[in-house]
Amino acid sequence: MSGRAPRSRTRSERLGRVVVTAVFSLPLWADLVAQALGYELFYLADPKLQAVWGTLVQLAGGLPLYGDALGELRQGRAGRAAAASLLSTLLYAGGLYAAVINVVANVYFLAAGGLMLLGHLLDYLDSRRTA
Repeated sequence: MSGRAPRSRTRSERLGRVVVTAVFSLPLWADLVAQALGYELFYLADPKLQAVWGTLVQLAGGLPLYGDALGELRQGRAGRAAAASLLSTLLYAGGLYAAVINVVANVYFLAAGGLMLLGHLLDYLDSRRTA
């Protein structure tokens, strides 16, 4: 019985990572959908505000992913977490650069958040498969 408790706790933590990343990414997704429908959301029209939301996504969703990537690298392998954290960091840096030069940057931040969300989701689904 004690062998099952950590596994279910880990699975719920992984699901929590998916939910937190999705919730913080939601305003960036809403802006993209609104633009596709021909509307402009006032709160994300400014690249500096996009950078704030992108930073929240990167910190809230990325820190656990960076921890997993560091653990993988310490074991001498580079897996899914290392690849997702590296690519999302590059996209985030591109978004910050675009925000500094005052260009719309939500696609960069959205791609970085989506990549982190995908990494967490695959990690959660993998934990369900092995259970």
